[in-house]
Amino acid sequence: MRLKKMTLEELEELEQELHDQEQESDYSLYSRKIKVYEEIYNRLRKLGKEKKEDNSYLKYVTKKLVFNLIHYGTFLKMQYEKDDQTAIHCLKKALNYDSRNPSAAYRLGFLSYKHKDYESALHYFQKAIENQEYYDQKDYCLNEKQVVNAHLYLTNSALHIAKYTYEKIIGLPYKSQQELPNYEFSSLYQSLTENEKYLERHAFYKISQDETTTCSKEECEELITNVPLNTIVLYFNDRNIKLVYNENEVNISQNHGDMLRYLLTKSSVDSPATRITLHNFFLDSHVKGVVNKDALIKAISRLRNKLRSCEIPSIIQTTNYRGETAYYFDRTLPYIVMYRVDEEIEYLS
Repeated sequence: MRLKKMTLEELEELEQELHDQEQESDYSLYSRKIKVYEEIYNRLRKLGKEKKEDNSYLKYVTKKLVFNLIHYGTFLKMQYEKDDQTAIHCLKKALNYDSRNPSAAYRLGFLSYKHKDYESALHYFQKAIENQEYYDQKDYCLNEKQVVNAHLYLTNSALHIAKYTYEKIIGLPYKSQQELPNYEFSSLYQSLTENEKYLERHAFYKISQDETTTCSKEECEELITNVPLNTIVLYFNDRNIKLVYNENEVNISQNHGDMLRYLLTKSSVDSPATRITLHNFFLDSHVKGVVNKDALIKAISRLRNKLRSCEIPSIIQTTNYRGETAYYFDRTLPYIVMYRVDEEIEYLS
């Protein structure tokens, strides 16, 4: 049945069915869920205008819709392969539903800059900086490094546009009766180059059991081809998310990558991961706002299967914490986690 022909109750039942299907398989249904959320959103908006529905439910659905568009939009075409154009489309949609969202604007700026669309990059980085000042939800606020990067990208976008425009002026086939101003661009070019080098040098976080540093994409690629012996490497690169151990390598989903990053970097025997601490990783997979125990157990089971497929020994242990089943990384192996500074969402890190 087409979504538009379903009642609101039928749409809610379909949402639950999609969640249940995901729990029973290792395949995500982001695209279908987004369409369901969009239809529910449109129905609730209409009811809100007719004053037949409290807007608290609309806010809840909007939150899940925006989360899916921002966090999973890049994987809508293929579960394990990123697609920039799909991500751009989804991020623009996210801004339609949450126009002041700093993270959505920032990521659009980054993707525009990456593809040398400097006018769009300038627009979105300016929007991200402005949104950061007034956004009242911490979930999607930029961290300090992203705020600095946004200003650097904004400056560079303007410099690229100025450079291009100046070169166009010089190349015009017209003879002016008045001499054109002799702009001194050498210092601006130097700033452009220095900013580019800084952004390249500090493009990725590199986290190990000993320290958190930043590094270039080239350094990440070098490390992933020469992985230290008996070391878990989790690499969120520009194409996919790789899990590497010795000579074994598998691609994993965004959700598995996020959960594993959290377990490696945040959990311990004294502070294990629970339904509460992992709540944000399940924003797209529960209907009533509470993470189902079975959903967490199945998610951890699938993650453990991924680890086994990479021949990684048992490192995620189960414990009881305040009456709840909980999980922690036992720290029996060293690890390295690498991911882009520009793609970080604070509450998922």
